[in-house]
Amino acid sequence: MQIYRGTLELLDYVFYATVERGKVYETGSFIHNYALAYALGLVRGETYTYAQLKQSPQYQAELTPLNGRVYLTPGTPQRVAHRLAQWNTIPEGYAFPGKAPSIGYPDWGFARVLRPGCVFTCYALMHDDAPLTESPALHDLLAGRTAYLRLGKFPGKARLCLEAASKVTEHRGEFRADTLLNWRDLEVDPLVCDVLPTSLPTRLIHHARFDSEPFYEAHFGDDVMRLPVAMRFLARN
Repeated sequence: MQIYRGTLELLDYVFYATVERGKVYETGSFIHNYALAYALGLVRGETYTYAQLKQSPQYQAELTPLNGRVYLTPGTPQRVAHRLAQWNTIPEGYAFPGKAPSIGYPDWGFARVLRPGCVFTCYALMHDDAPLTESPALHDLLAGRTAYLRLGKFPGKARLCLEAASKVTEHRGEFRADTLLNWRDLEVDPLVCDVLPTSLPTRLIHHARFDSEPFYEAHFGDDVMRLPVAMRFLARN
């Protein structure tokens, strides 16, 4: 198993509607791992087109083929700041017949967006000898180059770099994962954890502690990260 630590820096304002409070649409202080998979081009389903006129993601069909090859953890905030922006759209002279209004694009209100300069950390787990995906961004990252991607409802630019772990070992026992994890991607339940209640499309957890389970220990200089072995996209039905 090869493990990489990713540093994601926002170069633009990024918005996605994590929670709606009246006319205020708030962006959570995290980057969901499903969003990262799509942004990196690891997933391009049969329904992929330039424009999506309805919100019907096919996570099961599009993400599970990555299992056994690559897995990404969610982006954990390291430096985060928000800005409150107001929008007030006016009726346009054209429309899409029969298209229902999108809940992610309000007609007017306030958006609490992530500012440029926000930094998140994620981890990429690459299985040994597994065929790589056709993602050019992933090939650049594994070659030591920087990848640029787009995130959010109004795709904002971000920069991602990967650092390979100097040593990866596998152990079994009690451990704590000090990074965000996706609850639905875990094959076993943690003993205790903090839950991010507003994280969508699946719940994210933090400070998860496990008992007598296999885990990877990845060394990045003086830093050591412990991650569950039993992680894969959509492990739970």
